[in-house]
Amino acid sequence: VHCLMLRRIFDRFPRGVRSFAKAMPKTDDAWAKALTSPAPGVSPRNKYAGLVMNAAYNLDCVVPVREDFKYLSAAFLDVKTIDAVQDAASTGATSDFVDDMDIMYKASQASPAEIEKLDKADKATVVKALGKYKSLSPLTLHLLGSFLDEGIIEQIPEIAEDFEESAAKFLKEVKVEVTSAAPLSDRQKAQLLSVVSKNVGSDASLLLTEKTDPSLIAGFKLMIGDRYIDLSAKKSLDGVMDTL
Repeated sequence: VHCLMLRRIFDRFPRGVRSFAKAMPKTDDAWAKALTSPAPGVSPRNKYAGLVMNAAYNLDCVVPVREDFKYLSAAFLDVKTIDAVQDAASTGATSDFVDDMDIMYKASQASPAEIEKLDKADKATVVKALGKYKSLSPLTLHLLGSFLDEGIIEQIPEIAEDFEESAAKFLKEVKVEVTSAAPLSDRQKAQLLSVVSKNVGSDASLLLTEKTDPSLIAGFKLMIGDRYIDLSAKKSLDGVMDTL
């Protein structure tokens, strides 16, 4: 499957049109290395997510590809998108499908008013009007075509989920969820993150989300990755009540 995908990506890549942060692979061997050389510190469960992660790492475009797959994950849960995919697969127009997906991505960045104006416009007019918006990354566009050829395009939400987990690990992101009895001040949040950072590593990128729960009385509960810490007054009070 790796060789087949490699061949399809390599054949479809328009020379001199697009580039990555690193030099674009120019040979089959270079493409094979980009797709199969493992990204450090991650091991995706899904083999296709693994190919995406490897290529994104080796071509230095993890962040833009991650953004793309977040969009695609949601898009491929939409019935209209699935219908369009099935239509493209039946006609065999892979390049048209890839172009249409890029147009859809650009359209997602436009305002509702702008989309309404383009509702009855021809494709050339739509493409020109949306040209000011960001495209899907080159790697994403070519992987989309390969996924269609492989017949796995409807698996994109699952591939995206596994790729997102791998990208977060590679970027050393740690989710920190704090639930407090009352909203924390900026100073309290800074102090909290400083303590957490010392325990998870100074090079980690902490992603803080906040919730409030008055039933905690005081203090807070923390989820740091998959670790749970309860420092609430309610926890202490429940412990006292249990001993009575």
